[in-house]
Amino acid sequence: MSGGSESDDCVTANGMVYIPEVRNEETPTVGMKFDSLDLAYNFYNRYAFLAGFGIRLHSSFRGTYKKEILRKEFVCCKQGAYRKDETRERKRQRGISRCNCKAKIVVVKTNGSKKYAISLFAEGHNHKMTDSERVHLLRSHRRISDSTKVLTKQLGSVNIPIHQKVSIFEVQSGGMDKIDFIKKDIYNLECSVNGKLRNHDVELVTEYFMAEQKKKNEAFYFKIEGDGEDKFSRCFWADATSRRAYRLYGDVVVFDTTFNTNRYDLKFAPILGVNNHGQKIVLACTFLSKETTESFIWMFEEFKKAMQGGEPKTIITDQDAAITRAISIAFPTTFHRLCIWHITSKFHVKLPHSAYKEYWREFQKAIWDTDNKDEFDAKWNIVVTKAGNLGFQPTHETFLPLECQAAKERKVLMLSSSNTYQGEIR
Repeated sequence: MSGGSESDDCVTANGMVYIPEVRNEETPTVGMKFDSLDLAYNFYNRYAFLAGFGIRLHSSFRGTYKKEILRKEFVCCKQGAYRKDETRERKRQRGISRCNCKAKIVVVKTNGSKKYAISLFAEGHNHKMTDSERVHLLRSHRRISDSTKVLTKQLGSVNIPIHQKVSIFEVQSGGMDKIDFIKKDIYNLECSVNGKLRNHDVELVTEYFMAEQKKKNEAFYFKIEGDGEDKFSRCFWADATSRRAYRLYGDVVVFDTTFNTNRYDLKFAPILGVNNHGQKIVLACTFLSKETTESFIWMFEEFKKAMQGGEPKTIITDQDAAITRAISIAFPTTFHRLCIWHITSKFHVKLPHSAYKEYWREFQKAIWDTDNKDEFDAKWNIVVTKAGNLGFQPTHETFLPLECQAAKERKVLMLSSSNTYQGEIR
């Protein structure tokens, strides 16, 4: 390699020419023939890897009638010139990626020949070669192996984010310099996979649920509705275990829509219960694209079809007008209560800071350490009087334990789901 520079930037001002030092058998020569353009590309890319630069496809010329490519250029990745936009203010300075390098090969296909031959080989570069430790990270040399693609898919199935996937591959390979791709390549791979699956969501999920129903348990119940473009807008399912559990512990159910998937922008809305050991159990699951009254009514109607124990006696939800309307239509005889967690989480907003800090423990005792209406009313009135106006006037129904309403036969209920509020926090 003639000339030299301590910088990796393109050298254009001093006229330096860099000739890669590669073995003759690995170096292109004029007249060298290939059976296809792919073989020509692979040979030049191999030479570029040994030399320390990347390549890319450039111009091509096609025949008039057969539209067959008769001439193709493969150029250095730094071919072309950087165009500076004076009208655009750049907040971050980036390295110069192109410096009008002239290194390239040209392959042509002559009349009557089935092979491509190198007609031009420009060997000299106007920039320094990339170090051997980093050349594999140039775009034309980056590769994702089949085993890495499989592992990427498996990690994605358990919602491992991409930056953590790359960290796993880095540890697995012994360092970032040992893997043949960068984070952006994993992003592109997932976009490509998702693109192939796009518009097939309904079909794929339906096939999976039908397989569950046929192979594992016939009592598996599901219902899927699409949006007309082969993408599902809502999905409900409940397996045999959950349906059996509802017959035993379905008097009190908890409905939570605070979950959000990170891939399809669908709300995950599980319907939960509490067994005789005070443990939460899953009764059914739903994906919803919209949190509307119509969507919630659809979900509750499917829930009634799947469960044979009748309507629940009590349902606990967060405060949402659409859910409230849907419950009044789908479960007209069911007691609707608000989750205690959502209520207490608003105390610091509704109360002055000084009152909240001083009387919060007394609020907790009034809520959690009462067993009957009279005891709660007495404690609650005292603490409300001390702390000032709460912004709403609760009654004993606000925090009446559910075992006093709908689950008297089960004495042990999870505290997180055993206290509720009926009404609206203003």
